[in-house]
Amino acid sequence: MRPDLVDGSGPGTGAGAPVLAGRVRTPSGRTLAAATARRIRESRPANTRRAHESRTGLFAAWCREHGRIATDPGTVPDWAGFLADQQHPADTIAAYVAPVAASLALSGHPLDAEDRAYVTAVIQHRSTEAATDPDRSGDALQAAECSREDLAAMLETFDRSTVVGRRDALALALDWYMAGRASEPAALDLADVAPCTVQLLDAATGALVDRDGLVVTVRRSKTNPYGKTRDTVRLLAQGDDPTCPVAAWQAWAGVLDAHGVTSGPLLRRVKNERLTTAGRPPADARRVGGIGDRTIRNLIARCARTAGLVRELTPDERQLLSTRAGNVLMESAASDAEREAIRTDLRTRRRRLRQSLPRWSGHSMRRGRIRHWQRRGVPRHVMERQARYAPGSKALARYLDDTVAWAEHPDMPAGLRPVVPAG
Repeated sequence: MRPDLVDGSGPGTGAGAPVLAGRVRTPSGRTLAAATARRIRESRPANTRRAHESRTGLFAAWCREHGRIATDPGTVPDWAGFLADQQHPADTIAAYVAPVAASLALSGHPLDAEDRAYVTAVIQHRSTEAATDPDRSGDALQAAECSREDLAAMLETFDRSTVVGRRDALALALDWYMAGRASEPAALDLADVAPCTVQLLDAATGALVDRDGLVVTVRRSKTNPYGKTRDTVRLLAQGDDPTCPVAAWQAWAGVLDAHGVTSGPLLRRVKNERLTTAGRPPADARRVGGIGDRTIRNLIARCARTAGLVRELTPDERQLLSTRAGNVLMESAASDAEREAIRTDLRTRRRRLRQSLPRWSGHSMRRGRIRHWQRRGVPRHVMERQARYAPGSKALARYLDDTVAWAEHPDMPAGLRPVVPAG
């Protein structure tokens, strides 16, 4: 965990001495050069940094509202209990408490053993409570699985004669065949994708067959945030299949060639059928003109709706999910207790609604690809290498279907086999 650095332009804190210009003071009282502080702050991925700031900010707001002192014994366990009362899942409570505990430790006020035990007990109680909830509102919200057939349906919604259609087709095809996280295809540069030729043997005829392929280099990922290693993913052309990532790359490469683009981001912003650098400047100036992972996540959700993979919401459901409508309802509350009750009720009903709907997100492609491999009988160690997991990854296990396949069922009668897919 990196220190939360404070601006050192004014009087110092903690140690008491003023901070010299160009330096900042850390929560523990030491000072660092501003340039060093910038590197330390930016060493954390932006999403991690934003999540940390958001969760510690919520904790600070709760302390103000309830007249609590953040460093007092018992405050963090009560914060965890408050989140449990709000019907947050156990994993969410743990994720919200962790950055708060880390920040307190950095400022010289680590949680003692008693408070840590209380927090653990609250999380375990909430987990048990959710597991035995009759309406299953505590079940985890999982991303919908994008099958190969779903991918084909989504790609059919594009006009691939257009520039934006070719870009979006490549974004989805790459994401699925890479078993990608949305941030991975978005971060690719042109130099990270290289064409290759794969020589295959036709088992039926004994003839050698050349097939196109791609070698994709993933320089940074969720499990490799600092780029200390390089992950290589090989993709094979799928013939006439409309989901083929190699064909999609070839079509997009033609667009880039026509615009004279020879370096920089692979997936580019498009406006009025032209590549553009308009829009909010990225944090990294080298990514000007490239799309981000949010664009890919929005693309997945939008295409799933367009392809009919998600039903339309009813007016009442839209009203339930409306933040504005929820705020109006809470403003009408006569007391803080009533307001909290309304907030809890809205959160619970919204969660039940979301559980009833396929949740198309950036993880849908990764889940779908891994399940596709599982149904084909791909060995686990191969899935781990191709999808960039550590050996024995617990995260991979959450994507796999852990039920016993009917084809492997111990009570399957001799001489019979299921007509449904084995996975």
